This record gives sequence, structure tokens and C-alpha cells, in this order.
Amino acid sequence: MDTTELTRKILDRREKEGDPLRIVQAGHPALRRRAVTARDRLELPLLAELADAMTVTMRDAPGVGLAAPQVGLPMRFFVAEDPFASEDGEDPDDALLERRPLPLRALLDPVLEPLGEERVFAFEGCLSVDGWQSIVPRARRVRLRALELRPGGVLQEVEEEHIGWSARILQHETDHLDGTLCHDRMVPRSLIGSGYAGHYQELSEAVRLLGLTGEITRLGEGEVVLS
Repeated sequence: MDTTELTRKILDRREKEGDPLRIVQAGHPALRRRAVTARDRLELPLLAELADAMTVTMRDAPGVGLAAPQVGLPMRFFVAEDPFASEDGEDPDDALLERRPLPLRALLDPVLEPLGEERVFAFEGCLSVDGWQSIVPRARRVRLRALELRPGGVLQEVEEEHIGWSARILQHETDHLDGTLCHDRMVPRSLIGSGYAGHYQELSEAVRLLGLTGEITRLGEGEVVLS
């Protein structure tokens, strides 16, 4: 089955247009394949329909990103959006992780280049490994190069830099396109059920209570960045 046929099949599984797609879980082969290039793979109307359906699915989950392999389509395409806005002032944890709003993006064939040596340690979850989180080190800054699907079906080359939580989202989704799950990159022993996440907001507590070892033990209290 070619990519167009598979895309149409995935979209047509919905009972009606506007319904979310099914998010596949760890064990589905699409999550472990290296995805095919997206450029010139689908006609623009079908690509736009896929982007809209994936956006609905991401928001319904809810999540801040969704890659095509997560709906069973091994193609190098993802949507991402973080409408985050602090209530009652800025949360110290969000400031520490440099979380800022990320407008809706639909990106084809993204390439990420880490900038600098700084890495940020933070708990991360995945819609395709539902109910679990782990501490994943990520580059603090990245350069993104991609082809973006813009409103109105226009394709535009983009090159830009991202920092903090937005950089983490882009790294997480790009990993999916190479068959990598976030927990593949986790600090050993840091996997927890999502219901326990509140106990480990301070990473020094995670180090102590989970018996973590390695680089993460070099973080001081209240720190998340290593150079």
C-alpha cells in the first residue's frame, strides 16, 4: 500500500470528519520504522486534511505534538502546538524549563541541529506510551530546518532557532520520525506512572527516591541544565 492509500485509509476510519484519529501505542510497527520523506509524497489537499485531522487528535488527547507515525503513518510529518499560558503569574517550574507558547505548526521533513552543549533534564511523556513518564535529557537550544504547511495550503521553507520547552517538543516529535520513543532516551530507572509525577517535580527528589545515577546527580537543587 502506498502512502496516499494508507493516508486515505487512516482518515476514513473516522466515523465522521472532525473526529480524532486513533493514536497507536508502543508495539505498533509504525512507531519503530524510519519514516519516509514527506515532500511531494501527498497531494496538497490530502496533506491539509491529514494535518487538520492530526491537529484535532493532538488537541483532543490532549498533547502538544503528534507525529504521523503515531497515527500509523510512517511519514516524516508532524504537528505541534503549545497554547500554554500561565495562570496567576508564572509557575517557577515553567520558568525553569523556559516554557512559552508555541503556535500551531505543521512540518514536513524536519531536521534539527543541537546548538551548544547545554542539556535540560525533565520528565516527558508520550501519547503513544500512555500513562508513563520518564526523565529525558534534551538539548536546550536547537536549529530547525523544515518545510512548513501554512494556512491555505502553502508550503514554505523555514529555518529558525528554538529554546527550552519548544525545543523539547520539536526534538520529541522529530525522534518519532526516526522510530525513537522518548523513553528510549530516558535516564535509567526514571520511568514512573504519570500519577506519581507530582512526587518528583524536584529532580533531586527523583535522584534520591528512585536511586538515579550518572550525570543527573551533578544537578544542584532546583537545577535542570547541565553544560
